[in-house]
Amino acid sequence: MLLRNYLELFRQGIEKLEDYGYTESIQIKEEIRPNKQAIIKANIVFVDGSVLHIKEYIDAKYKIEKVSYAYQYQDRDGDIIFRYDNAAHRPMLWFKEHKHTKDGGIIEASLPDILDIINEVVGCL
Repeated sequence: MLLRNYLELFRQGIEKLEDYGYTESIQIKEEIRPNKQAIIKANIVFVDGSVLHIKEYIDAKYKIEKVSYAYQYQDRDGDIIFRYDNAAHRPMLWFKEHKHTKDGGIIEASLPDILDIINEVVGCL
């Protein structure tokens, strides 16, 4: 998949939320870098005041690879509902890709795609 195709699919996924009337505002920033790399940042505010923050660092030189990512969904008060990321932790986790849960737990979770995240958020609204 080409980088521009990935970015288009990403935007289409986010726009579904707007089409269904779930959002108050959407901000998407795409920074295209040399060597087929991109940084995507998005902030989506929902009608209930909850917010989804998205950060992806993409390397598409050979295939679409999410070098780093974070998808954080929080309530109107800023309390986390869930967060998927692949950031290193101290003490170290025995898995790289993981999910932070509302109760403060950290569990192993495979890399979600944008539609998985959207569906999970809609299930929380």
